[in-house]
Amino acid sequence: MTGVKDFSGFLQDRFSEYEARRADPPEGTTRAAVVLVLRAGEIQPEALFVVRATHERDPWSGHVALPGGREEQVDRDLVDTALRELHEETGLDLDRKEIVGRLDDLHPVSRHIPRIAISPFVAWRPRLGGVRRNAEIDGHFWVPVSELETPARRSSLTLQRDGDTFRFPTIEFGGHTVWGLTYSIIQNFLELLGDAADRPAAGP
Repeated sequence: MTGVKDFSGFLQDRFSEYEARRADPPEGTTRAAVVLVLRAGEIQPEALFVVRATHERDPWSGHVALPGGREEQVDRDLVDTALRELHEETGLDLDRKEIVGRLDDLHPVSRHIPRIAISPFVAWRPRLGGVRRNAEIDGHFWVPVSELETPARRSSLTLQRDGDTFRFPTIEFGGHTVWGLTYSIIQNFLELLGDAADRPAAGP
């Protein structure tokens, strides 16, 4: 079956035509990177999500997220950051050549979170071993890519902050809620993929 090979080529074609928007944050802004890891499922590609551990000082405490974290001095670049954090959080050891592309940087401006610029990358490895999470992660789950855009999975989350009401779009899967920055990254990725009918299968 050529589905895995076809999907790999499809991803490369999509990213070859895409120029990700780069953030130009002010001096003193923390740089960070996350990675959307894709593998071949039984019929179609699946995406990895993690559940962040609960910490009082973490503004994303307990949230569904993509593996990643802040840039450190040991990192040559933000790809290194993304892969290092992926390994630390999940035990998955991917190579730079398995990074197939980069999505738009995010530079959220809010008094509720630190000044940060986040660079999302997409990685593809058809076969992956088990996830071995560390203390930063409370759990993980895989989602078929088509489920991320299914209307039945879409909902919204309402939050009260400082007397104001905010409503955020969400993706609901297996009792988990994807929202906020992670939702924005997923939307960017789905828009890059285009019409689901044009995508090749990526099963075993």
